[in-house]
Amino acid sequence: MKVIITSLLVFLWSFQSIAQNKPVYPEPKVGYKRVDLLLPKIENSKDYKIEIQFSFETNVIECSNASFHFNPNRNLKEEYGIPLNERFPYYVVTNDLVEIWEGKDANCKSKKKVNRKIFSTMDYLIEYQGYYARPFYIPENWSVEYKVWKASDKYITVK
Repeated sequence: MKVIITSLLVFLWSFQSIAQNKPVYPEPKVGYKRVDLLLPKIENSKDYKIEIQFSFETNVIECSNASFHFNPNRNLKEEYGIPLNERFPYYVVTNDLVEIWEGKDANCKSKKKVNRKIFSTMDYLIEYQGYYARPFYIPENWSVEYKVWKASDKYITVK
Protein backbone atom coordinates (compact mmCIF):
# COMPACT_ATOMS: atom_id res chain seq x y z
CA MET A 1 0.00 0.00 0.00
CA LYS A 2 2.89 2.36 0.83
CA VAL A 3 4.39 1.71 -2.60
CA ILE A 4 1.13 2.62 -4.34
CA ILE A 5 0.71 5.84 -2.37
CA THR A 6 4.34 6.81 -2.90
CA SER A 7 4.08 6.05 -6.62
CA LEU A 8 0.89 8.10 -6.88
CA LEU A 9 2.49 11.07 -5.11
CA VAL A 10 5.57 10.93 -7.35
CA PHE A 11 3.32 10.74 -10.43
CA LEU A 12 1.21 13.71 -9.30
CA TRP A 13 4.30 15.77 -8.48
CA SER A 14 5.92 15.02 -11.87
CA PHE A 15 2.66 15.72 -13.73
CA GLN A 16 2.28 19.04 -11.92
CA SER A 17 5.82 20.13 -12.82
CA ILE A 18 5.39 19.12 -16.48
CA ALA A 19 2.01 20.83 -16.75
CA GLN A 20 3.27 24.06 -15.19
CA ASN A 21 2.14 27.02 -17.29
CA LYS A 22 3.15 29.94 -15.12
CA PRO A 23 6.82 30.88 -15.40
CA VAL A 24 8.91 31.59 -12.33
CA TYR A 25 11.48 34.34 -12.76
CA PRO A 26 14.20 35.24 -10.24
CA GLU A 27 14.57 38.59 -8.53
CA PRO A 28 17.30 40.80 -10.04
CA LYS A 29 20.65 40.63 -8.28
CA VAL A 30 22.06 43.72 -6.58
CA GLY A 31 22.93 46.43 -9.12
CA TYR A 32 20.65 44.92 -11.78
CA LYS A 33 17.07 45.51 -12.89
CA ARG A 34 14.49 43.54 -14.82
CA VAL A 35 12.96 45.00 -17.99
CA ASP A 36 10.26 43.16 -19.92
CA LEU A 37 10.14 43.18 -23.71
CA LEU A 38 6.46 42.83 -24.63
CA LEU A 39 5.74 42.96 -28.34
CA PRO A 40 2.29 43.36 -29.90
CA LYS A 41 0.62 40.23 -31.25
CA ILE A 42 0.87 40.01 -35.05
CA GLU A 43 0.01 37.54 -37.78
CA ASN A 44 2.81 35.50 -39.36
CA SER A 45 5.21 36.23 -36.53
CA LYS A 46 7.54 33.55 -37.92
CA ASP A 47 8.43 36.05 -40.69
CA TYR A 48 9.85 38.51 -38.16
CA LYS A 49 12.97 38.69 -36.01
CA ILE A 50 13.89 41.01 -33.17
CA GLU A 51 17.35 42.58 -33.06
CA ILE A 52 18.39 43.35 -29.50
CA GLN A 53 21.05 45.88 -28.54
CA PHE A 54 22.01 47.33 -25.19
CA SER A 55 22.73 50.95 -24.38
CA PHE A 56 23.68 53.25 -21.55
CA GLU A 57 24.58 56.91 -21.07
CA THR A 58 28.18 57.89 -20.51
CA ASN A 59 30.57 60.81 -20.93
CA VAL A 60 32.19 60.83 -24.39
CA ILE A 61 33.82 63.36 -26.71
CA GLU A 62 30.99 65.27 -28.41
CA CYS A 63 31.92 64.47 -32.02
CA SER A 64 33.04 60.88 -31.46
CA ASN A 65 31.19 57.82 -32.70
CA ALA A 66 31.38 55.94 -29.41
CA SER A 67 30.06 52.44 -28.72
CA PHE A 68 30.83 49.64 -26.31
CA HIS A 69 31.92 46.10 -26.95
CA PHE A 70 29.40 43.56 -25.67
CA ASN A 71 29.46 40.00 -26.96
CA PRO A 72 26.02 38.41 -26.36
CA ASN A 73 27.37 34.92 -27.05
CA ARG A 74 29.66 35.24 -24.02
CA ASN A 75 27.94 37.81 -21.81
CA LEU A 76 24.22 37.08 -22.23
CA LYS A 77 22.76 33.89 -20.81
CA GLU A 78 19.38 32.52 -21.92
CA GLU A 79 17.46 30.80 -19.13
CA TYR A 80 13.85 29.63 -18.81
CA GLY A 81 10.93 30.49 -16.54
CA ILE A 82 9.85 26.84 -16.85
CA PRO A 83 13.21 25.06 -17.11
CA LEU A 84 11.90 21.52 -17.44
CA ASN A 85 10.58 22.01 -20.97
CA GLU A 86 12.48 25.20 -21.87
CA ARG A 87 9.53 27.57 -22.03
CA PHE A 88 9.32 31.28 -21.27
CA PRO A 89 12.91 32.38 -21.98
CA TYR A 90 14.55 35.22 -20.13
CA TYR A 91 17.98 36.75 -20.57
CA VAL A 92 20.63 37.62 -18.01
CA VAL A 93 23.65 39.86 -18.62
CA THR A 94 26.40 37.88 -16.92
CA ASN A 95 29.22 40.42 -17.22
CA ASP A 96 28.67 44.18 -17.22
CA LEU A 97 32.35 45.07 -17.66
CA VAL A 98 32.55 46.65 -21.10
CA GLU A 99 35.18 48.43 -23.13
CA ILE A 100 34.06 51.77 -24.56
CA TRP A 101 35.38 52.55 -28.02
CA GLU A 102 35.59 56.16 -29.16
CA GLY A 103 36.41 56.72 -32.81
CA LYS A 104 36.82 60.18 -34.27
CA ASP A 105 37.01 61.28 -37.87
CA ALA A 106 39.65 63.75 -39.08
CA ASN A 107 37.26 66.73 -38.76
CA CYS A 108 36.67 66.11 -35.04
CA LYS A 109 38.96 68.55 -33.21
CA SER A 110 36.87 68.92 -30.04
CA LYS A 111 37.93 67.59 -26.68
CA LYS A 112 34.65 68.62 -25.02
CA LYS A 113 32.89 65.74 -23.27
CA VAL A 114 29.10 65.34 -23.30
CA ASN A 115 26.73 62.85 -21.74
CA ARG A 116 25.32 60.68 -24.55
CA LYS A 117 23.66 57.30 -25.04
CA ILE A 118 25.97 54.73 -26.64
CA PHE A 119 25.03 51.34 -28.06
CA SER A 120 26.58 47.88 -27.97
CA THR A 121 28.61 46.90 -31.02
CA MET A 122 27.07 43.43 -31.41
CA ASP A 123 23.39 42.66 -31.68
CA TYR A 124 21.42 39.60 -30.66
CA LEU A 125 18.59 38.14 -32.76
CA ILE A 126 15.57 36.43 -31.20
CA GLU A 127 12.30 35.11 -32.57
CA TYR A 128 9.33 37.47 -32.66
CA GLN A 129 6.93 36.50 -29.92
CA GLY A 130 3.96 38.64 -28.87
CA TYR A 131 2.15 36.35 -26.45
CA TYR A 132 4.18 36.98 -23.30
CA ALA A 133 6.90 39.32 -22.09
CA ARG A 134 10.56 38.37 -22.35
CA PRO A 135 12.43 39.57 -19.27
CA PHE A 136 15.98 40.90 -19.48
CA TYR A 137 18.12 41.23 -16.35
CA ILE A 138 20.52 44.06 -17.06
CA PRO A 139 22.70 46.49 -15.07
CA GLU A 140 20.64 49.33 -13.55
CA ASN A 141 22.14 51.99 -15.83
CA TRP A 142 21.59 50.00 -19.06
CA SER A 143 18.62 49.92 -21.45
CA VAL A 144 17.35 47.28 -23.87
CA GLU A 145 16.81 48.57 -27.40
CA TYR A 146 15.24 46.61 -30.24
CA LYS A 147 14.38 46.68 -33.96
CA VAL A 148 11.85 44.53 -35.76
CA TRP A 149 13.07 42.84 -38.96
CA LYS A 150 10.76 41.30 -41.55
CA ALA A 151 12.00 38.52 -43.80
CA SER A 152 10.71 37.64 -47.22
CA ASP A 153 8.88 34.34 -47.38
CA LYS A 154 10.69 33.43 -50.61
CA TYR A 155 14.21 32.08 -50.96
CA ILE A 156 16.46 33.39 -53.72
CA THR A 157 18.79 30.97 -55.45
CA VAL A 158 22.43 31.99 -55.69
CA LYS A 159 23.85 31.56 -59.19
